[in-house]
Amino acid sequence: MKAWIKKNTSFLLITGLICLYVVSVLINLGFLNLRVEESRRTLVSLEMMQSGNYVQPHTLGWEYFNKPPVFNWILAAFIKITGSNSEFVLRLPSFICLLILGICHYLLARRYLTKTVAGLSVFFMLTSADLYFYTLSNGAEIDVFYSLVVYLQAASMFWFYEKKNYLLLFVVSWSLCAVGFLTKGYPSLVFQSLTTVALCIYARSWKIIFKPQQLAGIVSFLLLTGFYYYIYSYYNDPAVPLINLLKESLQKSAVGSETTGRMQRVFSYPLVLFRVLAPWCLLLLVLLRRQKFYIWDNSFVRFSALFFLLNIGVYWITGAQKTRYIIMFIPFIMTIITYVYWQAEKQAAEKIDKYLTYTGLFFCLGLVGLLALPFFVKVSWWNVLLFACLLLVFLIIFFRGHQYRIWLFITGFILLRLIYAVIGLPVKGQREFDYQELAKGIALKSNYQPVYYWGRPDTLNMNVVIGDTLFRWQDKPVEVLPYYIRYQIPYYFYRATGSLMRFDTIMETGRVYISDNPYEKNQIIEPIHSFYDKHLDKYFIVFRAKAKPE
Repeated sequence: MKAWIKKNTSFLLITGLICLYVVSVLINLGFLNLRVEESRRTLVSLEMMQSGNYVQPHTLGWEYFNKPPVFNWILAAFIKITGSNSEFVLRLPSFICLLILGICHYLLARRYLTKTVAGLSVFFMLTSADLYFYTLSNGAEIDVFYSLVVYLQAASMFWFYEKKNYLLLFVVSWSLCAVGFLTKGYPSLVFQSLTTVALCIYARSWKIIFKPQQLAGIVSFLLLTGFYYYIYSYYNDPAVPLINLLKESLQKSAVGSETTGRMQRVFSYPLVLFRVLAPWCLLLLVLLRRQKFYIWDNSFVRFSALFFLLNIGVYWITGAQKTRYIIMFIPFIMTIITYVYWQAEKQAAEKIDKYLTYTGLFFCLGLVGLLALPFFVKVSWWNVLLFACLLLVFLIIFFRGHQYRIWLFITGFILLRLIYAVIGLPVKGQREFDYQELAKGIALKSNYQPVYYWGRPDTLNMNVVIGDTLFRWQDKPVEVLPYYIRYQIPYYFYRATGSLMRFDTIMETGRVYISDNPYEKNQIIEPIHSFYDKHLDKYFIVFRAKAKPE
């Protein structure tokens, strides 16, 4: 037994690290209220399950045109399988997708890098700060799953090019492009096009674009997307969601309307990248000093660099610079960083170990902050003392260890995330507005009757602007839900009552409604509750509609 443990020490330590990572994410994963986008995705899935219509997305009984339905199918499947629509279950798919992304990246990277470098790149990706601390805490959003699809789309192009199997290169990548299109729309076509250009530069040949197998890939894309929109046409005109998706994509691009302050965003975007890649991007500040590196000599690292350089510009100059939009770049960038680290360690191992020793100060600050926390917020002293002891033991091991310092840093970072999960998330939850309690109050005051939003709908702007050219929508106006609805309220109302809220434009006597302006049409109402939405700076009234006197 001892001999087996000694022989498999590395495997056991990595397995333990993976388990610690999983625990650090799963603890209190469902503690925080769902965010706006999380609750909207959930409501679409719940309405699909209630109506049996999985083709045409709806929210509050109205058609939803901003996103195709693939991610909603995944949420609906998890709700059905688990029998629960809790925050934990709804955020679980994104975490599983991230783990799948890590496995796929390791299986690909180990073919071109050492197993150690491939493993490091995966852990660097899994522990990138914004993804690890923030995105996974809001995992019912679409972006982690979409990033997995885009990663597989790009990785399949590289893999099958190396195998010189052009038929599978185009069929698999275009099929994944179709899945991405049915998840988020036109950005998948941009990724397909620009990654093809990156592959041509990598191969030093533009002939790849004109391979006859490309046609088979395009046909597979058209068959998959066309089949969905053909079925969709039985419910509504497919032009509406397709044009709306195009408009949304263009608005957030360099040619759309959301370009105010574009130059400022161009110069500030490195800060966005820093948030996404921290803390591992800081290694480059040390590693790029006085050492010689050969990034271009490894095929996978070279392709990773080209994928990043060719595709990041789309997001660099967009109007919506959100960190969750660029998760798909993280595994490729971490491949580059770990490859540089591996070369630096080979050239000057003692110097690199010395630099990494200084990073222990980061964990010392974490220990000081943890011990100071009970003096500022309400937390359990027992939890603080327990994790303070764990951090202290870790620091002793960190400063005494030499051989596996980078792995010790990863372990410490995971330990900090575990502390954040156990102590930090509850503290954060104390300071956030509790939509669950608000929804319970509405349910109680309405005697658990169905509740409706009431007001005027918005009209979807179907005009498409490309540069200075305006393409006007010629058909009838498309009405959609008004902007002011906070989807957490309908979600938590469903949790409390099992009833899905609806939005209505006509007030019926006896029904309970929510509105910010219930007296607009001289309606007779009986107010039963009210609340203030600080995000919208609006007061809303919950009321029962009364019959007008004869």
